[in-house]
Amino acid sequence: GKPELTPVAIQAGRFLARRLFDGATQEMDYAHVPTTVFTPLEYASVGMTEEQAVDALGEDGVEVFHSYYRPLEWSLPHRPDNACYVKLICDREDDLRVVGLHICGPHA
Repeated sequence: GKPELTPVAIQAGRFLARRLFDGATQEMDYAHVPTTVFTPLEYASVGMTEEQAVDALGEDGVEVFHSYYRPLEWSLPHRPDNACYVKLICDREDDLRVVGLHICGPHA
Protein backbone atom coordinates (compact mmCIF):
# COMPACT_ATOMS: atom_id res chain seq x y z
CA GLY A 1 0.00 0.00 0.00
CA LYS A 2 2.95 2.44 -0.05
CA PRO A 3 3.88 4.57 -3.07
CA GLU A 4 6.28 2.67 -5.35
CA LEU A 5 8.47 5.64 -6.26
CA THR A 6 12.28 5.61 -6.29
CA PRO A 7 12.76 8.81 -4.22
CA VAL A 8 10.31 7.49 -1.62
CA ALA A 9 12.15 4.16 -1.41
CA ILE A 10 15.50 5.96 -1.04
CA GLN A 11 14.18 8.11 1.82
CA ALA A 12 12.55 5.12 3.52
CA GLY A 13 15.89 3.28 3.27
CA ARG A 14 17.69 6.21 4.87
CA PHE A 15 15.26 6.21 7.80
CA LEU A 16 15.65 2.44 8.17
CA ALA A 17 19.45 2.66 8.17
CA ARG A 18 19.35 5.40 10.81
CA ARG A 19 17.04 3.30 13.01
CA LEU A 20 19.16 0.16 12.61
CA PHE A 21 22.64 1.65 12.95
CA ASP A 22 22.33 5.10 14.54
CA GLY A 23 19.68 4.60 17.22
CA ALA A 24 17.18 6.95 15.56
CA THR A 25 13.44 6.41 16.05
CA GLN A 26 11.91 8.43 13.19
CA GLU A 27 9.94 6.43 10.65
CA MET A 28 8.94 7.30 7.09
CA ASP A 29 5.80 9.46 6.81
CA TYR A 30 3.91 8.56 3.65
CA ALA A 31 1.08 11.08 4.22
CA HIS A 32 2.47 13.87 2.04
CA VAL A 33 4.11 12.03 -0.84
CA PRO A 34 3.11 13.75 -4.10
CA THR A 35 1.97 11.52 -6.95
CA THR A 36 1.18 12.10 -10.59
CA VAL A 37 -0.41 10.24 -13.49
CA PHE A 38 1.12 10.83 -16.93
CA THR A 39 -1.78 10.89 -19.36
CA PRO A 40 -2.49 13.34 -22.22
CA LEU A 41 -3.74 15.71 -19.50
CA GLU A 42 -1.71 15.01 -16.36
CA TYR A 43 -3.13 14.59 -12.88
CA ALA A 44 -1.19 15.16 -9.65
CA SER A 45 -2.07 15.15 -5.97
CA VAL A 46 -0.49 15.62 -2.59
CA GLY A 47 -1.98 15.29 0.88
CA MET A 48 -5.49 14.22 1.74
CA THR A 49 -8.42 13.58 -0.53
CA GLU A 50 -11.62 15.42 0.32
CA GLU A 51 -13.06 12.23 1.81
CA GLN A 52 -9.97 11.65 3.98
CA ALA A 53 -10.09 15.25 5.21
CA VAL A 54 -13.76 14.94 6.18
CA ASP A 55 -13.00 11.69 8.03
CA ALA A 56 -10.07 13.29 9.87
CA LEU A 57 -11.40 16.81 10.48
CA GLY A 58 -15.18 16.43 10.31
CA GLU A 59 -17.59 17.86 7.74
CA ASP A 60 -17.54 21.34 9.30
CA GLY A 61 -13.74 21.36 9.62
CA VAL A 62 -13.06 21.18 5.88
CA GLU A 63 -13.16 23.99 3.32
CA VAL A 64 -12.80 22.99 -0.35
CA PHE A 65 -11.91 25.42 -3.11
CA HIS A 66 -12.43 24.55 -6.79
CA SER A 67 -11.05 26.45 -9.76
CA TYR A 68 -10.84 26.04 -13.50
CA TYR A 69 -8.03 27.67 -15.42
CA ARG A 70 -6.39 27.95 -18.83
CA PRO A 71 -2.60 27.60 -18.90
CA LEU A 72 -0.69 30.41 -20.57
CA GLU A 73 0.88 27.95 -23.01
CA TRP A 74 -2.59 27.20 -24.41
CA SER A 75 -3.24 30.83 -25.37
CA LEU A 76 -1.50 30.73 -28.75
CA PRO A 77 -2.91 27.43 -30.08
CA HIS A 78 -6.40 28.58 -28.97
CA ARG A 79 -7.19 25.53 -26.92
CA PRO A 80 -10.60 25.45 -25.15
CA ASP A 81 -11.07 27.68 -22.12
CA ASN A 82 -11.39 26.22 -18.64
CA ALA A 83 -9.92 22.87 -19.63
CA CYS A 84 -7.85 22.45 -16.45
CA TYR A 85 -8.95 22.01 -12.85
CA VAL A 86 -7.50 22.48 -9.38
CA LYS A 87 -8.99 21.54 -6.00
CA LEU A 88 -7.56 22.83 -2.73
CA ILE A 89 -8.62 21.16 0.53
CA CYS A 90 -8.11 23.24 3.69
CA ASP A 91 -8.50 22.85 7.45
CA ARG A 92 -10.99 25.50 8.67
CA GLU A 93 -9.86 25.17 12.29
CA ASP A 94 -6.18 25.81 11.44
CA ASP A 95 -6.36 29.15 9.56
CA LEU A 96 -7.23 27.36 6.29
CA ARG A 97 -4.02 25.31 6.31
CA VAL A 98 -3.79 23.32 3.08
CA VAL A 99 -4.17 19.59 3.73
CA GLY A 100 -4.66 18.44 0.13
CA LEU A 101 -4.10 19.65 -3.42
CA HIS A 102 -5.32 17.99 -6.61
CA ILE A 103 -4.62 19.35 -10.08
CA CYS A 104 -5.51 18.23 -13.58
CA GLY A 105 -3.60 20.07 -16.29
CA PRO A 106 -0.35 20.24 -18.22
CA HIS A 107 2.87 19.67 -16.27
CA ALA A 108 0.92 18.61 -13.17
